[in-house]
Amino acid sequence: MDLFRNKRIMIVAAHPDDELLGLGASMHKLIKEEGIKTHVVILGEGITSRSDVRNVDDWKEELEKHHQNMYSAASIIGYHSVKSYNFSDNRFDSHALLDIVKVIENEKKAFQPDMIFTHHGGDLNIDHQMTFQAVMTATRPMQEECVKAVITFETPSATEWQASSDPRHFSPNIFIEVSEDNLQAKINAMAAYQYEAREFPHPRSSKALQILAQYRGYMVGRQLAEAFQIVRFIK
Repeated sequence: MDLFRNKRIMIVAAHPDDELLGLGASMHKLIKEEGIKTHVVILGEGITSRSDVRNVDDWKEELEKHHQNMYSAASIIGYHSVKSYNFSDNRFDSHALLDIVKVIENEKKAFQPDMIFTHHGGDLNIDHQMTFQAVMTATRPMQEECVKAVITFETPSATEWQASSDPRHFSPNIFIEVSEDNLQAKINAMAAYQYEAREFPHPRSSKALQILAQYRGYMVGRQLAEAFQIVRFIK
């Protein structure tokens, strides 16, 4: 797959587990077979919205465990490095967009990616929407810009939950065929997140992830696949 071979790929995700849901199997494949170098940037802490009022101290133990889970999951996929930040869970709109942009710009400057994978801009989740907007802002196509491709992934329990009347549909135009081994790595990595995994029929359950991979596979005549949307690609 020459499109990705030996590329430097940065994954910009809103929350711990988002780096798995839409692309975990594909990254497992590309790391093993295509020699890509990966860097994951997770912007939000991912838990505190489960309280009515955000108080990080009340969630200190869970947040520490959540971050331990993040590194365990990354090792299963084979991600080379992970950097996490603490933007407010499901409250990214309480932060200046510029603050999020600056984080991405600094991570991009340090890693020098060829490509960035991030959330679909039409997701229901406000953090996903702002992550997409921040990535687009941080990768404005100026002459010296190192990022030649911006590609979005779907996030089960956010992408498909947007209103059917919303015009910002996820319309995949690139599919990555994955194997049972790749998919199992994704499922095992999700299982490492003790606060995120759910039982079927929730979209983040292992069975639902299997069904989604089968659905995206048969769309393109394959057994299993993950689907993506190219937002910008410069050859």
